[in-house]
Amino acid sequence: MQIRFRPWLTALALSAAALLPAWAAYPEKPVVLVVPYPPGGMGTTFGNMVSEAISPSLGQRVVVEYKPGANGALGAGFVAKAPADGYTLLMAVNSTMTINPSLYASLPFDPLKDYSPVSMVFTSSNVLVVNASSPVKSVQDLIEYARARPGKVFYGSAGNGSTPHLSGEMFRQLSGVPVVHVPYRGAGPAISDLLGGQLDFMFVDTSVLTHVRAGRLRALAVTGKTRLGAAPELPTMEEVGLKGFYIDTWYSLAAPAGTPPDVIERLNAEVAKMVASPAVRERMRNIGVDPATDTSAKYIDQIVRSDTARWKKFISGTRIRLD
Repeated sequence: MQIRFRPWLTALALSAAALLPAWAAYPEKPVVLVVPYPPGGMGTTFGNMVSEAISPSLGQRVVVEYKPGANGALGAGFVAKAPADGYTLLMAVNSTMTINPSLYASLPFDPLKDYSPVSMVFTSSNVLVVNASSPVKSVQDLIEYARARPGKVFYGSAGNGSTPHLSGEMFRQLSGVPVVHVPYRGAGPAISDLLGGQLDFMFVDTSVLTHVRAGRLRALAVTGKTRLGAAPELPTMEEVGLKGFYIDTWYSLAAPAGTPPDVIERLNAEVAKMVASPAVRERMRNIGVDPATDTSAKYIDQIVRSDTARWKKFISGTRIRLD
């Protein structure tokens, strides 16, 4: 039997293909999600959560890669220079995108020009913790303890310019006590020293609640504007008397500037579906973070601009400068 092809059917098929969105074939290979911090802490939690939630529906694996350095600037710079094709994404957080511009004389990226915002994922705050064996039982205890030992009370952070560092600086300014900052390369080593008694206190992301629940650390307060759903018993820093003390943290996805809008739309839809999932929302609350209430790219742009202005004002009044 002779098979005859009808030209109009071929034309119809081509027309239909032309009407498909550009992301219909996206992704055709694994997608790399760059976490610009060392493994451990909230960066690992974020990366694993996003990968596990959206890889199945994307049809390709989201691979988490760590590129730490310079308070997230090295990894962020790497993504800014990556091809704008949707295959390289950044875990974009406020310390990298809105604090770094006021800390560094120059950066290998421009937060407002070099990225296409994809989606907000979740928000959280830092937790003020001490060793479980510490005599300090409250924020006021910590203030009195530090005041009695000027220059001899040490706090650790994940690194210079990180939100835990700035939380400590804000605490120093508003309480008036001369505490000493000890920067580490990531939160993990700092927490280890706090557990070992080499540090007196820390502000750290909510991944530290695991140690609190195990009785190894004692939590005193949180830095956000509101209490944490995962630990509602902890007061905010403002509630304990340090007016104006609030540091919220947010975690989002960004792609290199110029990434096709249809690809951004596809990724945004996947994250919105993830954030709406009851199982994911429960997982977020269990680790002390709040699901994003607005996942739009427009919202991220607004937050980046407002946070940048706020941190510029705060950092200009400190001695913190990074090379």
